[in-house]
Amino acid sequence: FFASFTFFDQHLEPDPPFPTATIFLPRWQVSRWQDHNVAVVNLVVEPESNVESLAEKTCQEFQQISSVQYNFFRLPSGLSNLLNSWEIIDTHNFQSAVISALDSIEKHYFKKLVLAHTIDVISHLPFQWGHSLHNLRQIHPDCYVFSAGNGKGQNFIGASPERLLSIQNRQLVTDALAGSAPRGRSLTEDAKFAQQLLRSRKERWEHRVVVDFITQQLVNLGLNPQYTDTPGLVKLSNIQHLHTPIQATLPAHLHPLDILAELHPTPAVAGMPRTIACEQIRQHEPFGRSLYAAPLGWIDTQGNAEFIVGIRSALIEGHRARLYAGAGIVAGSNPEREQAEVQLKLQALLRALV
Repeated sequence: FFASFTFFDQHLEPDPPFPTATIFLPRWQVSRWQDHNVAVVNLVVEPESNVESLAEKTCQEFQQISSVQYNFFRLPSGLSNLLNSWEIIDTHNFQSAVISALDSIEKHYFKKLVLAHTIDVISHLPFQWGHSLHNLRQIHPDCYVFSAGNGKGQNFIGASPERLLSIQNRQLVTDALAGSAPRGRSLTEDAKFAQQLLRSRKERWEHRVVVDFITQQLVNLGLNPQYTDTPGLVKLSNIQHLHTPIQATLPAHLHPLDILAELHPTPAVAGMPRTIACEQIRQHEPFGRSLYAAPLGWIDTQGNAEFIVGIRSALIEGHRARLYAGAGIVAGSNPEREQAEVQLKLQALLRALV
C-alpha cells in the first residue's frame, strides 16, 4: 500500500491539493531489486468477473509497460524554451519571518523553528513532471525521488535526502538529518566546509536536538534505540548535512503507522518544542504546507514499511509550479545565511524542473 499524510492534520486553505491521509493500492507496481525488475498487478476479481478477459487485458497492459524505454526521456518540443519564458514570484518575505523567529527564541518562547520558503514559477509552457523527475534522478542519485498525484492534474514531486523510517523484518532504521553547509567548488574547499560543519557548535546542537527527540520518541514506544554519538556527513550535489542513523528492533505488536505518528514531525522539519513550533509555523508561513515536509511512502501486510520526508519538493499544476525549501532557525542563526541556504535548495530544484 502506498501512503501520504499532510504535514498538518487540519487544512487552513479552502481547497487543499491533497487530503489529510491517502492510502491506496496501485493497479500496477514496478520495482527493481539488484538486477531484477518485478511487475505486480492488483485486480479486483468478483464472482461475475470474466477472468479470461481480465487476463488478456492485463497481458496487454504488461506489454505496454515492458516496452517503455525508461532510460531515455525525449525533451518535449519547445520545453527548452522554458529557461527564457517564466516568471518567478517570491511568495513572502522569508528574512522577516526569520528575524521574528529569532526574537521569539531570544525571549525563550521556543528553542528551534523550521521555516519554509516558497516561490511560484509560472511558465508559458506547461511543466512536464515526468521530465522533471528524470532530471531529479540524474541530479540527486543519492536521494529519494518521488511523485504523488491527486487525480486533478496536480503532482507533488521532489528529491528528499531524509528517510523518516524504514522497517524490514522488524528492524527499524530512522535518520536524524539536521545541520548543513554548502558544498565546495574544489575538494579542498569541500573538505574545509565539512570540517567547519562538524566543528560548528550551532550546527551540532541543532543536530543533537533531532537525535534526542527521535530517540526519546522511540523510548516512549518501549524501544531501545541504538546510535553513535558522533554524527557523520551526507553529501548531496549542492549541500552537505550532519547525519546520524538510529536503529531499533521492533516487537511484533507495534504497527509502523504508530511509529510514524510518534516521529512526525521531527524537529528537523518543525522545531522544538514540537507543539509550539507547529503553532508558530502556522503564524509565520502564509501558505499551506500540504505534503511539504510530510511523510510519503509504503507499507505492506508483513509490517515492512518505508517513509521519507517530502522536502526539496514542488507542487506542479499545468503552467505553474510552487517550489518549497526550509531552514532551521535557532539561537545564533543569521537571517542572511538562512535566506542563502533556502535559495540554494530552491535553485537546485528549479534546475530540475527544466
